[in-house]
Amino acid sequence: MGLLGEWSALDQGKTVTIQDVTLTDSRPDSSPDSRLEQLLSQNAAIHTLMEQQSQANLTTLHRPVERFARLLSRPNFIFTALTVFLMWIVLNLNLHFFVHRSWDSPPFFWLQGLIGVLGLVITSTVLISQARQAGLAEQRSQLQLQIILLTEQRSAKIVALLEELRRDLPSVRDRLDEEADVMQQASDPHSILKVIEQIEHSSEDAAEQETPETEKPAPAGQTGAEP
Repeated sequence: MGLLGEWSALDQGKTVTIQDVTLTDSRPDSSPDSRLEQLLSQNAAIHTLMEQQSQANLTTLHRPVERFARLLSRPNFIFTALTVFLMWIVLNLNLHFFVHRSWDSPPFFWLQGLIGVLGLVITSTVLISQARQAGLAEQRSQLQLQIILLTEQRSAKIVALLEELRRDLPSVRDRLDEEADVMQQASDPHSILKVIEQIEHSSEDAAEQETPETEKPAPAGQTGAEP
């Protein structure tokens, strides 16, 4: 239970805690398969906790929009809409030719307006849902970045402790290891970004230099073979 406690929302101050997710098996089973199953259960619980947190951060206006977006994502919505439109056209054609009175005669102006309004609502719903999903993706990418940085810092600390232990042990020959000296220092993200930008710029310059110049068209009157 130490891996999962509470996931606090920074924007609204809400807190979601999973109480009904079992992270570890109480049975004394130390087999590799059981341990792997426990780790997978912990990862699934973390994902469930993040989903619950995202649902808790929904506003009153976002909740119906999310429900409508889930309705739009189902294939039944397309078939239902096409069926309603087809029935609309068939009923109005029958009323127009047999009774000479219909609520929407051809070319079906009311149906066109209904389709236009429905298209506007669908477009707005998709944009709102995509904006929310983009925010969740950004939050998860930030979480992933923080975990990666913490892992890198821990690895550097482990290397530093091993190097200190190697220097203190009398039975181990003390020697200079330049690679270990570099690895025991935490990486600077700004320096890494600068190196990546320099590599990208150098690759683009090399690609531009390797691109052959386009052949210029021959002037008029000189296309024939020389005598």
